[in-house]
Amino acid sequence: MEKFVFDRTLRELFQQIPKTFIKLLIDKEIKEILDISFPKVRELRVDLLCRLEDDSIFHLEIQSTNDMNMPKRMLLYAALIYERYNVFPNQLVLYVGERKLKIKNFISEKKLKYEYDVKDIRDFDCSKLIESEDINDNIIAMLCDIRDMDKLFNKLREKLINIPENKRADYLRKLFYLFRLRPDLKKYLKEQKMPFTIEVTKEDDPLYIMGIEEGIQKGKLEGKLEGKLEGKLESAKIMIDKFGVSIEKVAKELDLPIELLKNLK
Repeated sequence: MEKFVFDRTLRELFQQIPKTFIKLLIDKEIKEILDISFPKVRELRVDLLCRLEDDSIFHLEIQSTNDMNMPKRMLLYAALIYERYNVFPNQLVLYVGERKLKIKNFISEKKLKYEYDVKDIRDFDCSKLIESEDINDNIIAMLCDIRDMDKLFNKLREKLINIPENKRADYLRKLFYLFRLRPDLKKYLKEQKMPFTIEVTKEDDPLYIMGIEEGIQKGKLEGKLEGKLEGKLESAKIMIDKFGVSIEKVAKELDLPIELLKNLK
């Protein structure tokens, strides 16, 4: 109780800005008083945290974009991990994005030197992932710099055939969703004869979202090239009938009257 009273008393004193005392401490003038509260606005979760065989702690973050705030995020994660487990973690950011890796791996300030590892998944030899009997490894291998795509897809077919239908649908969704990170492989995917079908009905499903995006982009492109109402209407028909995009969304994207699209449908 006494400690709480002392802390509160001192805090109140310093909030009154004892300028002379601060100048005595750091030999600089106060320019601005900042907010002293740091409310917790959300729960923080890391991608993977585990204790290794040597009792060290390994922290992994998967990153698909070049987030320039990554050093700050990693430092915050490191502090939280250190506070809970009393061990400073070995940290790695694994970049899986399409563009060139640009994430910094350090913070260098006057009294703080902090760094962690950053690696591009395409720099790894992922041949062992293709050989693995775990389908999760096989799917992750798709993000690597694969030399033999036929071998990878043959492995995926073999695995998908031999798992229950409900699990197969889940893995297919994951597989197709990850293709968004490797758009150059889309053409290859279309040429493959996967002996499966998958129903996509929910708007939050990755495949459904991908279909909407492709339909919108196709509609925009055709409308721009045609420059005529007929071109826009044809694009609208594709978006509505093939990709299931709502009339309202098509009207907004192609700048067409909703009533005209209702008659078209």
